[in-house]
Amino acid sequence: MKKVVIVFLLMSVLTRCVSKEKQIQGTWKTDSISNFVNGFTQVNNSQDEHWSHFEYTKEGAVFERRKQEFRKSNYKILKSDSLVYIDSAGTFLSGYKILKLDDHQLVLKKIQKPYLPGKNQQLYEVRFFSKITSDSTASK
Repeated sequence: MKKVVIVFLLMSVLTRCVSKEKQIQGTWKTDSISNFVNGFTQVNNSQDEHWSHFEYTKEGAVFERRKQEFRKSNYKILKSDSLVYIDSAGTFLSGYKILKLDDHQLVLKKIQKPYLPGKNQQLYEVRFFSKITSDSTASK
């Protein structure tokens, strides 16, 4: 009985990872960025040309596009709640916790390093994205 439960749990985790990888595929635009620093929150939702669009492919590549420039790296979803970016050599670039991922919205959280020495510091950034669909680009 224990083996059946373990197999079921393993299949459940793998299925969630696969569905998240399918859901993230496509192009996402940045809606806002919220920074939390030791109890203070600053939200930036002023959309301008310096904000990037992120295109996730089924091959595991992600293209960060800003104006006429783009940067390519690879991505992986781990444990269905972690998104990591790696370069072509497999070196870790950055990582995010997936707070929400569905067909319309992506919310990522990144823990930041403290600015000052000492304990009890909490710094993180939360990025909110919305998926760009052919319907949304046709209406603009």
